[in-house]
Amino acid sequence: MAAISTTPPVSSPVPVRVPLWGWLAAGALLVIVYAVGYDQGMLLSPVLGKLSSANNYLHELFHDPRHLLGFPCH
Repeated sequence: MAAISTTPPVSSPVPVRVPLWGWLAAGALLVIVYAVGYDQGMLLSPVLGKLSSANNYLHELFHDPRHLLGFPCH
């Protein structure tokens, strides 16, 4: 009579491959969350100089979405 094994077969870990578009989407999401939640004019400072922090264009553009997402900004 053949012996019945009760131990599960040992499997080797399979590496997870994330496609390039997945990394790009994750990076874009982080940039968007930073721009909406925390930016106080620093993203536009290379283009606009000191006007970007004085006028806070991104802050005013994302003011209501900040409150909707729960970010404090006052």
